[in-house]
Amino acid sequence: MNEQHNTMKAPGKTDFWLIILALGSIAGLIEVIGGGLLRDLKFPYASGLLTGLGFAIIGFGFAIFKKPVMGIIIGIVAVFCKQLTVPIMHVSVLCGANSCLAVLLEYGALSGILAITGSKMHGKTYRRVLMGGSAALISAMAFYFVGLRFAPCNYLLSFRESGVFSFVVKEGSSWIISSAVLFPIGWIAGQRSADKISLYLAQRPRMIYGGITLTAIICWMISAIGIAQGM
Repeated sequence: MNEQHNTMKAPGKTDFWLIILALGSIAGLIEVIGGGLLRDLKFPYASGLLTGLGFAIIGFGFAIFKKPVMGIIIGIVAVFCKQLTVPIMHVSVLCGANSCLAVLLEYGALSGILAITGSKMHGKTYRRVLMGGSAALISAMAFYFVGLRFAPCNYLLSFRESGVFSFVVKEGSSWIISSAVLFPIGWIAGQRSADKISLYLAQRPRMIYGGITLTAIICWMISAIGIAQGM
């Protein structure tokens, strides 16, 4: 056991950026392929589930690196993945502005919550539940106001008269519930994987770097194929 710990090292800057690239690519894949499949299945809480899965990915990464800014970086990578529609389908960047805005606000809100309360992540599980749910609530409210001003879709415009409370109840509630459940699960998975990842990075860095890079490439390739197929 002592020999094992002696060979471990804390993830460095290169490890951080490569793993964040892979996590962001996975988040983008979930948004593109998962979102497309859920829409085809007419799943009523698709946006909530996608939000929760994205928060789980951030929770996984935060448990390893303890860097709140990673949530924003993962969101940016996911948005670039979603914007593959521009070169593939030859559409305007604004066509996906609404969904991209939602991702950035969601992931940004969680990064903000983690920056303020991240030191309490090692406390009881209910704290992580509150963090995930609170970030989803904040992002839902922000999406209502910012979306109406900069990227108003017909669905969002339908809440103009009833107001933000109605939007949060009907749409945001699934974001909150899903995030409150999946964010702690992602964090626990990351916490349990942190030592193994550090050990593999120390013992087999080339294999890990190759695997991480390959994961990102595969995610982008599958996303591109899915977009080309109309997802």
